[in-house]
Amino acid sequence: MLHFHVRAWSYISPKYKKRDLLLDILRHMIAITDETNAMCDEDIEELLYKQLKGKRYLVVMDDMWSKGAWDDLRPSFPDDSNGSRMLITSRLSNVVSEISDPHPLRPLSPEESWELLKLKIFQEKECPHELLEVGKQIARNCKGLPLAIGAIAGLLHRTCGESKDMWNRIADSVSSRVVNDPETQCKKILELSYNHLPDHLKACLLYFGAFPKDKDIPVWRLQWLWIAEGFVHKLECKSSEDLAEDYLMDLIGRSLVMVAKRKSNGKVKACRVHDVMRDLCIVRAKEDNFLQSVSADDEPYSSFNGLSCDLPLELFITSNERTYMDYRLSFYVNRKHFVVSRPSGPSVRSLLFFATPDQYPRCPYNVSFIPTNYRRLRVLDLESINMGEYLEFGMEHLVDLRYLAVCGDIDSIPSSLSNLEHLESLIVKSLKSNVKLPETIWNMQKLRHLCISKCATFDWGWTEDEIPTMGSLPSLVSLSLLCFTCWEVIDGLKMRFPNLQKLRCIVLKPRDIYEGFSSFPAFESQCKLESLNISYYGKVLNAGELKFPSSIKKLTLSNFRLPWSHISVIGRLHHLEVLKLVSEAFEGSSWTMEEGEFLNLKYLKLDTLNIVHWEAISEHLPRLQQLIVRKCEQLEEIPFDFVSISTLVKIEVQQCGISLEESVRRIEEEEIEGLKIFINNSYSST
Repeated sequence: MLHFHVRAWSYISPKYKKRDLLLDILRHMIAITDETNAMCDEDIEELLYKQLKGKRYLVVMDDMWSKGAWDDLRPSFPDDSNGSRMLITSRLSNVVSEISDPHPLRPLSPEESWELLKLKIFQEKECPHELLEVGKQIARNCKGLPLAIGAIAGLLHRTCGESKDMWNRIADSVSSRVVNDPETQCKKILELSYNHLPDHLKACLLYFGAFPKDKDIPVWRLQWLWIAEGFVHKLECKSSEDLAEDYLMDLIGRSLVMVAKRKSNGKVKACRVHDVMRDLCIVRAKEDNFLQSVSADDEPYSSFNGLSCDLPLELFITSNERTYMDYRLSFYVNRKHFVVSRPSGPSVRSLLFFATPDQYPRCPYNVSFIPTNYRRLRVLDLESINMGEYLEFGMEHLVDLRYLAVCGDIDSIPSSLSNLEHLESLIVKSLKSNVKLPETIWNMQKLRHLCISKCATFDWGWTEDEIPTMGSLPSLVSLSLLCFTCWEVIDGLKMRFPNLQKLRCIVLKPRDIYEGFSSFPAFESQCKLESLNISYYGKVLNAGELKFPSSIKKLTLSNFRLPWSHISVIGRLHHLEVLKLVSEAFEGSSWTMEEGEFLNLKYLKLDTLNIVHWEAISEHLPRLQQLIVRKCEQLEEIPFDFVSISTLVKIEVQQCGISLEESVRRIEEEEIEGLKIFINNSYSST
């Protein structure tokens, strides 16, 4: 893997869109911006080609269903005869045989199956002697299928412990489900694992059937939905979010859910389920009237197939309106088809809409029928459909809502939305630059998560000379993306958000700025804050004394241009585990680290800084696990003594100078066990 400058992985769905595949591969190399999304397919194809040109790349195209996907993407991959590789997986041998000589994957042997089962259950420990025979029997009956082995291992480990009687019961259940068809065998074993889940985990697992195939699901979104649905039990000693995380980790531990991405702190950032597991979820959810997943192949949407989405709305068939009696609905259809069909559900409690790719995702649609057709909703997710400029079309009458996600050309939230007194999660994906929040938002006392994609401004209800004593959101624990000036931070945050744990914000330069006034905002009063991501527009003229709450575990700073002499304040934050210094967060040519600082830091990212010299030894970062250096073109080297950091498992360098790359190569030559080096430099050509 270290041989390649670029590594990318893309899932190829049966009904793929060329544009989506190009962007999916491209995002492994660059950030996908609004400008990128606005490009035509040909320009995106050319951009991908240029990003790969001259580099050694490995691209995995997973689960290809037709050769057409390869024909569409092949022109984007330059052939520089430099050792680049394309890896294609498919369930259909004739698909890959048309491209290259296939390499069929054989099932695991009984011995390999047992070794995998044993490893997943006992890790490095020995299997108890009394479980050997029954364990090998279970492994044999998994027919060499890793997915089935993983699911059974999770069931045995989480449910049966080391009880021989329980293992024998599972062995009998598996034996009764043995069939010759591999996919059917997998489904039967996954169903066995599902049947042994506690009820609350059954609901959480079935919910994966609501999401589109082959899509990574952000963990925050999944957990907030679970909570809104009532799947997560309330405990006095633990927050709902922490409990939802425990549920997810339990499902992952049972090998029923897969980790797709991890955060910088090692926690799961995104997850997914295998296609076979998803199919099982959809079938069982429908049987139990738990959830219906509606796709473009279902009526009435299949009747629209073949009609151009460019046609006017009135030319579409509108007589196929359907009333759904299910408890929860998930739509994965074209935006225009959804709006025209005007589906309804008087008893539906959850409505999630995921748009199939189309050419005009930003075109506004009239969704005013939803509050009338779905009066009992607890969950409404319309994040993938542009509803235009206004939210005032009856949304405030959905008084049972716990979760609301909307998208549109929204520049303000109507005051009537505060009628949703039970709302816990509000997500606004604005296609404009600023979103004004109403003064009535302070009435939403149960709101726990407020996420605005663009810059959000509050009506704080005071001036610099007049500080209010009323109005707060005591339940709010996460807030993004907030914009304010420094004095508002100092005087208002603690008062308005007393229990805030996660904050992403932009601090705007005060209008009447003078020399020495623009100081670094003080956050020390936010005693429960654990994650802070803060950007600043305008140089801090008088940094003064930096102040952060001691509770901070994750800190991201951007654009402050602070002198390196102030970094020690951050270094003395004893709970700090993740630090990201981005876009001139600090400026100056030299960073000299000192002893006794950053004692618990596990992840360090330096991105777009003008640093030249970095003076440090291993004792300065005794627990560092990951080091990411990106676009620090003047930085001469990574300190060689970092080879002595026993916890270090990853060094990643992107778009830096040749001198820095050479210093990392010297570290690589030491062949430190467990340390992985990733270098993706535009300067590298071989």
